[in-house]
Amino acid sequence: MTDPTITDLRRELEKARLALIDAQSHLSAHAQANAALHCATEVFYSPLHAKVTAAIAGIEHALARTDRPLPTLDSQSSDGVWAALAADLDRCMHGRHQGDACGDCGGTSTGNHHIRPGTVIGYGLRGDRIVMPDRDHKLEPAAWRATPEGDTP
Repeated sequence: MTDPTITDLRRELEKARLALIDAQSHLSAHAQANAALHCATEVFYSPLHAKVTAAIAGIEHALARTDRPLPTLDSQSSDGVWAALAADLDRCMHGRHQGDACGDCGGTSTGNHHIRPGTVIGYGLRGDRIVMPDRDHKLEPAAWRATPEGDTP
């Protein structure tokens, strides 16, 4: 999906799903070891195992409901897809916008270290520069353009 909020939520859900799968595996191994230790013919899983399994199913259901195929070249003619792509250029490698909380960056996201605000990222038809705008102006199309002298129009 193109909404950055949905993308962030899906990423966090995927992390939680992977952690719960590991917890489920650990709980299963523990239950099986207990059954083997007591020479039981049946393995009894704990209520926590059932809750973890249900949580995994809930996360997978939520991920399936918010999953949409990536747009193809034919469907990228809408401005919304391109605007969402441009709005994501300031994200750090962990997926957080510059200035947002990011535990992996050490507190606050440092943003995309490849493209800092003011960096020329391309040129327009008439030689006008396309620059990375600052965080507060990234949703304004005019902020992405700079005149050849370097002034923003």
